[in-house]
Amino acid sequence: MSGLILSLLPRSLERRMVVVLITAVLSVFVVLGLTLNAYNTRELALANSFEAGAELSQYMRGTASAPFAGKYLQVVEAGKPVFSGDVSSLPLTFNNDGLKLAAKLVFTGALPRADLITHDQLNPAYQLDKLGAFTQAVTRQDKAIKLYLTLPEGRGSRLITFPKLWQDRMTEPVLFIIAALCITLVFVLARSLIHYTAAPFRSLAKYERAELKPWDTEEAVALQDTLVREQEARAQLLEEQKRMLASISHDLRTPATRLRLRLEQIESTSLRNRMLHDVEEMTRLIAASLDFLRFNALLEEPQHLSLAALLQSLCDDYMDTGNDVVFVPQRHKLTDQSRNIFGGGGEVELEVEGRAVMNGQPTALRRAFSNLIDNALKYGGAATVEMQNLENDQLLVSISDPGPGIPDHLHEKVFEPFFRNDSVERTRSSSVGLGLSIVKQIINAHGGEISLGETPEGKFCIFVKLPREL
Repeated sequence: MSGLILSLLPRSLERRMVVVLITAVLSVFVVLGLTLNAYNTRELALANSFEAGAELSQYMRGTASAPFAGKYLQVVEAGKPVFSGDVSSLPLTFNNDGLKLAAKLVFTGALPRADLITHDQLNPAYQLDKLGAFTQAVTRQDKAIKLYLTLPEGRGSRLITFPKLWQDRMTEPVLFIIAALCITLVFVLARSLIHYTAAPFRSLAKYERAELKPWDTEEAVALQDTLVREQEARAQLLEEQKRMLASISHDLRTPATRLRLRLEQIESTSLRNRMLHDVEEMTRLIAASLDFLRFNALLEEPQHLSLAALLQSLCDDYMDTGNDVVFVPQRHKLTDQSRNIFGGGGEVELEVEGRAVMNGQPTALRRAFSNLIDNALKYGGAATVEMQNLENDQLLVSISDPGPGIPDHLHEKVFEPFFRNDSVERTRSSSVGLGLSIVKQIINAHGGEISLGETPEGKFCIFVKLPREL
């Protein structure tokens, strides 16, 4: 529905917004105009009902001839009213100097405020000099009502109507409710049109790409084309930079190896060791740079895996080599009813480890958590790995250590390539500053988040949140 309406609107965003705004405002004014007109018509009918009552009183005091037409009153000769379906009647009496005239109000359905006419009497009587209140009470019913008047001495009956007053109308509450609903519908429709018009811009702002529809605006199409060209140019530039840096890093390996061999010929042991240390640091930098630059090419196909089993296996490998690494899986309490052939039985509570099945790349995840555990061992001397299942179908892994931690203002910078925090004790060991950058690449590739913080016990901790599905 919205797509069909949008396809009829101009393709220009500015013109489309102008059309939607003008249409919404005009629609609101039309609804309000119709509502006020209906309200004024009803109020005018109520105001004229006293004059109509005087006209009815004058007619009854006269000859009661038919046909007769006054300002509000119309009279024709009539037989007895015929009742069928949901047609109902209300008997009443008119008194004229001791002469009683029998009459009936005939209408369809039920009267909403019959008490205004009957005053809780079975056969209400009205004096001819008080018919203004009577006509107003009938007018307030907002229904098409007819008055059948029986003349005395067998002179027949008359059908009396007030076409301008006694007619089907909406009551005031219903009238304003319908008006409010119509105005709400106008705003909902206008908002829906604006929402669908702005949809490609929201998508472009979030994903830098949108699935454009035939009714999308020219500005959205032009913006997507510009972003696509910029993305392609940026991707090409980054790819060229990566190839250049990878080539340089690869080419540096050969002279570094030759330099290491030639340093072995230096007779001074202290000088040779210092120079070999520099060469080793340069070699680590080259290797880490290659790993970082070739990350996208090294990712394997995702598969179903148990994150708990992966972390348990990884921690077991560290413990086998004498490292202080502990894995704490999340446990679930299950209640079971134990029975045997001898009867009896009872409730038994079992603790079961959560499997934490997810869709991911096991080699990349193993590498990421290995880097985090290595950092915890290097700077804290121990590592505690915990896993939790979150309610929103996500997994939370925390790696904590008793080390000095990282200042809060550096929590974002540590993930930048080649960043080293030389102001704390955590950087005493040699590092090229790419470990956490590679970890962040892997976690982002899985649609996850990584952040730094503290455990409730005050230990420095890295939190990794991963979705179960890529």
